[in-house]
Amino acid sequence: MTRCQMIRPQTCPICKTELPPEAATRSKWFPFCGERCRNVDLARWSDGRYAIVDDLSPDQIVDELEKQGIDVEDLLDDENLTDF
Repeated sequence: MTRCQMIRPQTCPICKTELPPEAATRSKWFPFCGERCRNVDLARWSDGRYAIVDDLSPDQIVDELEKQGIDVEDLLDDENLTDF
């Protein structure tokens, strides 16, 4: 028996407002709900509140993807990538 999973709607990463499905292709602010949230995010990056702290090795990337249930081989095939 297969289990059907519902896809959760995209939400603004700042205010968590649910975005309409067409936002990804029609909104100039995507993935944010608007200019204000985009600017809040930019300010957080510029203040140093967000940071990329570690470089991940290819093995760590594969491990993380597999933990999320993503088949890396299928992903590579889908993207027509040969070197990883």
